[in-house]
Amino acid sequence: MNDETKANGSQTNGPLSGIRVLDFSIFMAGPYCTRLMADSGAEVIKVEPPEGDFMRKSNPLRGEHSGFFGHLNCGKKCITLNLKDPDDRAVIQAIMPSVDVVLENFRPGVAARLGLAHDDLAALRPGLIYCSVSGYGQTGPAAQLPAYAPIIHAASGFEMAQMDYDPRQDSPVPNRSTAADILAATHAFGAICAAIVRRQNSGEGDYIDVALMDTMQHMLAYEVQAAQIGELPKPAVFGPIKAKDGFIIATPLTQLNFEALTTGAGHPEWRDDARFATVSARINHWTELMAEVAAWAGEHTADGCIEALSAAGCPCTRYMTVAEAIAQPQVEHRGAMAEVEDGWGRYKVPNSPFKFANATVQARPWVGEQGQHNDEILAELGLDTGPAGG
Repeated sequence: MNDETKANGSQTNGPLSGIRVLDFSIFMAGPYCTRLMADSGAEVIKVEPPEGDFMRKSNPLRGEHSGFFGHLNCGKKCITLNLKDPDDRAVIQAIMPSVDVVLENFRPGVAARLGLAHDDLAALRPGLIYCSVSGYGQTGPAAQLPAYAPIIHAASGFEMAQMDYDPRQDSPVPNRSTAADILAATHAFGAICAAIVRRQNSGEGDYIDVALMDTMQHMLAYEVQAAQIGELPKPAVFGPIKAKDGFIIATPLTQLNFEALTTGAGHPEWRDDARFATVSARINHWTELMAEVAAWAGEHTADGCIEALSAAGCPCTRYMTVAEAIAQPQVEHRGAMAEVEDGWGRYKVPNSPFKFANATVQARPWVGEQGQHNDEILAELGLDTGPAGG
């Protein structure tokens, strides 16, 4: 990354180059959305309260610097403002004519009380694209309920569905998944990009309302449809198969996949078994099929199972730790990890999971310190560059 790109906070060949984003969000969903925008070349200005984004002090920490924060916020310019202070809100008003996109994840109603709602800021920037991310949406009986991803996972039906798929469980399984945050972020990113295209065609801005709950239920395609029908036969459920020294997973969905499984496992007779001969028969007898596969796998190492099944063409993998997964040759081949640097030093974060043939999408290699870019932004606006965020 050249010095000019690093200094300007954007790159000239990104698909969103030339787009300026004002980011009021903290924690995960909003910051991940604007991280994707920064990777895509946008200039993202992250506005933090005087105490900073909560994530700055969250583990995993290296010294006093959070890799979690850097993972979500690399490549953004960071300014500190007290949005309850009229003088600091004046900074927002001054910068708005140059802003293309605003993103916030306050509790519904908070932005309006601060004078930072869509209508307030769109009056200063015609054509503004403004996106709000919240747990349940901006209006309705649940709008004011506080929500984090685990709350949405539980309330959406996701956790109960996962429990139903595992006969060993009699209660939902504890976890720290942030699926709802990442889903909401990617939906917000897509909606913002669509709004940018629409503005190019019509000149009109827009207001976008993204709810974590909606994104989770959108993901539960099978489950939402099944819930409207009632009792159904149990679907095929993919889970761990124990080998001698670890766990594998195989997904013999199609007829060709199944035949590859029988070849790799050395059990061609499974093809003639009436329980497994067709797709519908296999689904009805899925537990028995997986028991046969488990009996075979238990006699081999995990790597041996994967080598045999992969050679035959059956989709499969060994269960890996995160450390093993990010060290895979395919990850290096795709350039799927990038190095960034904060006040502690250098470490890796995932690059955006999409690549362009004729544009550059790449994690910007720095993590801004709290308030690092206050003077730069204030100077640009012709404002006093003394302390801000008081």
